[in-house]
Order: sequence, then structure tokens, then C-alpha cells
Amino acid sequence: MKTVSRVNSLGLDAVAALRTTRRKHRVEEMEWFEALYRVYLAAIAIGGTILFLSGLIKDTELTPAELTMVSQRGPHVLGVVIAVALFIGIRSGNNGGPLAVEEAEVRHLLLAPVPHAVVLRRPAIQRLRSTAFSGAAAGAIAGQLASRRLPGSFTSWAFYGAVFGLCAGLIVVGGALLSHGLRFNRLLSSFVVSGLVAWQVAMAVQHTTFPGPFDAFGSMALWTLHQEAIDLIAVVATVVICASGIFTVGNLSLEALSRRSSLVSQLRFAVTLQDLRTVVLLRRQLSQEQMRTSPWVTLKRSAKTSPIPRRGLQSLLKFPARRFVRMKLLIAVAAMCQVWAYRGTTPAVVVSGLCLFVFGLEIIEPLSQEVDKPDRTDAIPIDRGELMLRHLIVPTLFLLPFGALGILVAYLFEPAPITLAIALIVGLPAIGAGTAGAIINAVKGAPDPMGQTNERMFMPPEVAGMTTMTRAVWPPIVAILGSLPILAVREGVENGDNAVGAALRTAIGVVLLLGFVGAWVRHRDAARQWWKSFVDGGKQSAFGQPKK
Repeated sequence: MKTVSRVNSLGLDAVAALRTTRRKHRVEEMEWFEALYRVYLAAIAIGGTILFLSGLIKDTELTPAELTMVSQRGPHVLGVVIAVALFIGIRSGNNGGPLAVEEAEVRHLLLAPVPHAVVLRRPAIQRLRSTAFSGAAAGAIAGQLASRRLPGSFTSWAFYGAVFGLCAGLIVVGGALLSHGLRFNRLLSSFVVSGLVAWQVAMAVQHTTFPGPFDAFGSMALWTLHQEAIDLIAVVATVVICASGIFTVGNLSLEALSRRSSLVSQLRFAVTLQDLRTVVLLRRQLSQEQMRTSPWVTLKRSAKTSPIPRRGLQSLLKFPARRFVRMKLLIAVAAMCQVWAYRGTTPAVVVSGLCLFVFGLEIIEPLSQEVDKPDRTDAIPIDRGELMLRHLIVPTLFLLPFGALGILVAYLFEPAPITLAIALIVGLPAIGAGTAGAIINAVKGAPDPMGQTNERMFMPPEVAGMTTMTRAVWPPIVAILGSLPILAVREGVENGDNAVGAALRTAIGVVLLLGFVGAWVRHRDAARQWWKSFVDGGKQSAFGQPKK
């Protein structure tokens, strides 16, 4: 026994020494100026975003009736956030998460005669700590924004918002550790946690006093308005989940850790290169999401059917069920954000636009697959712009049922006859704009036959950086622009104008934007060729003049 104890002690000392040495080398190799510069840029970006969102929210406090509604229904709505956090955590654990240790630790430390719990406990605590900090920061920002319209001090709202965000972050990681460590059955655990999410969402939608499973978390976030001791059970539940996850960390699968470490390293590299398509594909691999081997509906071959739309339809019909569920959830969240923006929460349009942008990345899968294989595209005797435009026929038709779902969700949250008309006029262009942003992101990733990508390498750093930033943010901006008409509808109603008329006027602008995006996809290569010829002609004229 003494020999075994000595071996374990030596192993633990070796692990500690290895980690200390690696940390020392990382500190020595760190470029402190670059690190401080990144912190500086992050502070500017985060601070600017907070100030921008703060400026969008009105300073007028809620009416007594609205305040009563927030106090009664707020716990239900905020509980949905915790329910979704638990769902994400359980799914992450089922897919081998949430840890992504380096390959060296998997190959050497975890295969050494050292208890796995000792090796993995520290990365697990670090993951809990980082996620808790991110959640607390996001919750504090949300509390600061809420304090502008709700009674109470800024400090109180920020503090309880931070506690709520901290619990949400810990539940994601703790739930993932628990699910992975205890090896929950994938189907059964997904079914149970989906039932909890559905229960909480039902309580948020219905005007009822029946409690949801996560109401204590939402009620704790509103302690500035009312305090109930029973809400402390939320903190206790969070601590129990995290402690249980840490306790079971020694049972994590080595194969899952090895696979995840490789994919996460590739994912980080793709994020550095701003390659969103690769990020999407790697994210699907992390979640072990695969296309169906056979479509949901088998299509009969017909000579009258164009092969390009047929290929697109076959691609969409091979989507797994979980992807369709995810797309429906994105549409539902976007519709809820549109309703909240109509009620006065202006920043909700940003969330709506981003949700629709992610939805667009899923629905344009046929186009993205074509862009992924440029050699085959060049071998087809069709102009590339026309080929890409044809790939948008089927995704555009698929927007209609998802648009109907968004209209239904909006009506559930705002049950008024006028809601159906406004949602129809505003919702479909908003979904189209989100898809248009995704189309821009996919098409700009296609190979550049004009060689302008190489020319950017010789630009000054300031110009190249601005160009890269514009290319990165322009697609989400287009998606967010499509969600702005609901603000015009709100302003029109407040000014006594006709709501349907205001919706039509703004929706026309979004439709024109969609037409411009379609024309850009069709004539992008021709326009770039014309511009290159124009610039080359100017260069020849300038350098071809005789010297005086």
C-alpha cells in the first residue's frame, strides 16, 4: 500500500511540475504588448456596444400595469433562459463536452498511471470559472439595461442580473459535466430536458400563475422588485449541479476528449481566419450531427425537373430532425424578440437579426455545398452567378413554412387581430434579410477569379484591416436591417399612424434590399471583372504617359 501511495504521489507531483513548466513557458513566450492591445480593443468594443444599446432603450419607466406584468410573468420568461442553458449543457455532455483539453494532456497525462479525476479537475474548474464570469458579465449588462426602465437602483439590477447570469453559465458547464460523467442516455436525457424546456415555455406563453420548473431563477433576477427566500433554492440547485459535475469528472471518456481537442483546435483556427463556413461545419462535427442517409421524402426522377433545384431539395430533405428543431427554435426566438421590440425593448431587434442570420446559414446549405466545391462548379457549363442564383430557389420556398411558424409565435405573445397582418408584412422580409446576410457570407467565400484577394495582401495594414472588418460585419448587418421595420411600426402606432401602412412602407425597403442582394449574387463576377479592367486601364494610362 505504501508503494502504491508513493507512486500516486510521484504521479501527482509530476503532473503539477509539468503544468507549472508549461505555464512558465507560455508566460515567457507571451507578447504582452499584443495581449494588452487585444484587451484594449475588446474593452472598446464591449463598452461601445453597451453604450449603444443603452442609448436605444427609453428612459421612461414602465406603467403600473406593465410593471405588474413584468413582476408576474418575468420569472416565467427568465426561467426559459435557464431551461435552455440546461438543455445546451446536457446536449454538450452527450456529445463529449464541455472540456477541450489539449491533445498532449490526453495522450500523456490521461494515459499515465495518474487518477483521471486529478488531471481533469483543474480544467473543469477553469471552465466553470470562465463561463461563470462570462455569464455574470452578460447578466450585469442586461441588468444595467433593465434599470433604465424599471424602478430600482442601477447597482441592484446589475448585481442580481450578474447572479442570474452566473447561475446560467454554471448550469451549462455543470450540466454538461454531469451528463458526460454519468454517461446519460442520449435519447432519454434529451427527451427529459426537452420536456422541461417545453414546460417552462408554456408557462411563459400562458397567462397563468402555475409555476414553471425554473421560475426560482427568474424570480431571483427580479429581487429588486420583490424578494422571496424560496428563490434561494436556485443557488442551491446550481451549487449541487456543479459539485456533482466536478465529482464525476474522472469518468469522462478519453475518446471523446481526444476527438473534441482536435476539433476545437481547428475551430479556433477557423475563427481566427474568420471562416464562418468552416466554423459551422466543425460545430456540427462537435455535436456529432450528420446528414440522413436517405431523404425524408423520396423524389421521383423526372426529365422536366431542373437538376439544380432538385439537388437543393434533396439536400434539405436530408437534414436531421435536430437541425429542423434548431431552425424552428431560431425562428421562434426571433419572433419573440420582434414582439419585445414592438413593446419597447429596442435592442431585441439585434437578437432577432442574429437569430435569423444563423437560421439563414442553415437554410442555404445547398448554396454553401456548391461554394465548398469550386472545381466542380467551374466544370459546369453555366455562369457561376446564375448557378448560385438557381441554388436559392428551394431555400426561398422553404422560408414560407418557417415564416408561418414565426407569425404563429408572434400571435401567441401578442394575441391581437392586427398582429397577424403586421407579422405577415414584417416577418417574411425579416426572414429573407437574415437569409440574405447568410447568402452574402457564403458567396464571398467563393474563390476570387480576378485575383483581388491576393492584391489585398499588398494593401496598407490600416486599409486591409478596414476591408477585413467590413467583410466580416456586413452580412450580420444586412440580417439586422431586416428586423428594423418593427421599430417603424411601433413609432407609427405611438404617433397615431396606421400600423399596417407603416409596416408596408418599411417592408418595401427590405424587399428592395433583397433584390439588390440577388442581383449582386447574379452579377458579382461580371462586376468585379469590369472593375478590375477599369482599374488596370487607369494604371496603364497613368504609367504609359511619356515623361515631360
